[in-house]
Amino acid sequence: MMLAMYATRDDALAELAAAERGEGWLAACEQAGRYLVITRELADALAHLVAALEPGSVLEVCAGRGELAAALRERGMTVVATDVDPPAGSAVVRLDAAGALERFRPRTVIGSFVPADAAVDEAVLAVPSVRHYLVIGARLNGQLGAPRLWSARGWRPVPLPGVTRLLVTRHDVWLGDGRGVLGRGEAWLFRRSDGAQGD
Repeated sequence: MMLAMYATRDDALAELAAAERGEGWLAACEQAGRYLVITRELADALAHLVAALEPGSVLEVCAGRGELAAALRERGMTVVATDVDPPAGSAVVRLDAAGALERFRPRTVIGSFVPADAAVDEAVLAVPSVRHYLVIGARLNGQLGAPRLWSARGWRPVPLPGVTRLLVTRHDVWLGDGRGVLGRGEAWLFRRSDGAQGD
């Protein structure tokens, strides 16, 4: 059984280890439809980080079930979660990323495990109102996000090691009893340079 949202990071790591003794962590995450485990520590760190940005309006794109946005809202933030195909009955607004960006004109965007081939990163970086793009994902085959994310003029990538160390993702690997977990998740903040416009 997959962890309830807002477990502690230790709980998440214990479940990861238990899953690896069975059918595997990746299989458990795929069955649950989860890319990122939203732990209390992660939600607290992200809420603190985003609040410090003077974020204005905050939009989560490709939000899935909206668990991350819900965790941030519980911590006093105003976050609109959007997805092209949200689950029925969820609080997630049915909009693709381009439509959500146009409708909400956010200052801050959160993208967690955004499909690299869906042109979402490019769309976010092109919207003039966006000043901050918080990206959470896993580096697979050496790549995190769309290649354009790393070469866009007017944007500066800032690694977030304090957030990265709190991530528990579907791509993490249990190394065995007493050896811990190899974390594959990464968190980055892309900041628009002063005066720069989207390309």
